[in-house]
Amino acid sequence: MKAIQLNQYGPVTGLTTITTEIPKLLKKQLLVKNHAVAIDPYDVKFIAGNMGTSESLPLIPGSSVIGEVVAVGEDVTDFKVGDRVAATRHQKTYAQFVPVGQSAATKVPDNIDDAHAVAAVIGAATGYQMIHRDLNVKSDQKVLIQGGAGAVGSVAIQAALNIGAQVFATAKPADFDYLKSLGNVVPIDYHTDYENELSDFDAVLDTIGGRVSIQSAKILKKGGLLRSLAGLDDAAIAEFDIDAASTYSDGKRPNLQALFNDMAAGKISIRIGQILPFTLANLRDVHEQARQHSLQGKTILTMTE
Repeated sequence: MKAIQLNQYGPVTGLTTITTEIPKLLKKQLLVKNHAVAIDPYDVKFIAGNMGTSESLPLIPGSSVIGEVVAVGEDVTDFKVGDRVAATRHQKTYAQFVPVGQSAATKVPDNIDDAHAVAAVIGAATGYQMIHRDLNVKSDQKVLIQGGAGAVGSVAIQAALNIGAQVFATAKPADFDYLKSLGNVVPIDYHTDYENELSDFDAVLDTIGGRVSIQSAKILKKGGLLRSLAGLDDAAIAEFDIDAASTYSDGKRPNLQALFNDMAAGKISIRIGQILPFTLANLRDVHEQARQHSLQGKTILTMTE
């Protein structure tokens, strides 16, 4: 099979095209013929070496896959050959065939196309999980989403609105119209000292970290929930009488299936940016662009035969 391999951390020229063997399946894995991948911020940082360089190279990077099941392990019970599934996994998705654990694989509704399905499996699924599980948002609660225009934040906003929460979100002013397009959201300019004006929030999702975590803590009511995807300064946060913790996406099927159900019902939308062929040149170019500035919408690279 054809794949993109990472030979060295750092410059995008560390990515090269290889021909390699189709992966052998473990007992609880599916083999997915890959239709498309999404370019996720984690992938960009990993290849640049910003997530550490401890994983041995060379390896096939990539964190998202959408495609057709072409083989199943002997202990797989929930899927069959021909199913269309999507998943996130740690590495190995920049390839024509991808092994996926059945606990992560999720069947994709017919009315969700490949681009939107694969765009949802990491950032969108994380935002959805944060609202429904980690923050357990309830109707009429007052919620702030830090970084509301991103893949995580935009879906968190929609999920919270669907529950009936009162939703605020930080972003740069240029993104305010996008935030308002998601529903009845109160946009907050992240450049400002908004923590001096806001108060009595029930929950905050922090996708940014650093100073933003302290700003988040300041606006929460006593016992309010702060969940951070960017890590917390435990000593600084301990000064506040709140429930604060770092968290992460579990990458499992129940959460992604619930998100797909809401997408299929028109309750959650995913912003798509460029859709390009999966080539080495395009992959290098998109990774380079993403290092320079945040991509507007999820960039998708589609596979061909």
